[in-house]
Amino acid sequence: MAVVKKPDSMSLVSLAPGQRARVEAICCGHGFRMRLAALGIIPGTLITVLRNAGAGPVIVEARGGRLALGRGQAARIEVQPISSEGEGG
Repeated sequence: MAVVKKPDSMSLVSLAPGQRARVEAICCGHGFRMRLAALGIIPGTLITVLRNAGAGPVIVEARGGRLALGRGQAARIEVQPISSEGEGG
């Protein structure tokens, strides 16, 4: 299945701490997609970036839990940034 990138979507690794986004696509192998799904990260999931220092893991909060992702893993997750107004988590 081909992944079509939306014009305003970006990689999770591009977000700053405090930014919220909706997962649009996970562009990687079946095993990693299944691991993320088991942790509750699937397309449509709302996430908040807690830490993204430019080096080391990207730490996100999703569905009430925290998850540390390697930078290479985070680079394969396409997200749609959202404003904090009018969105419930």
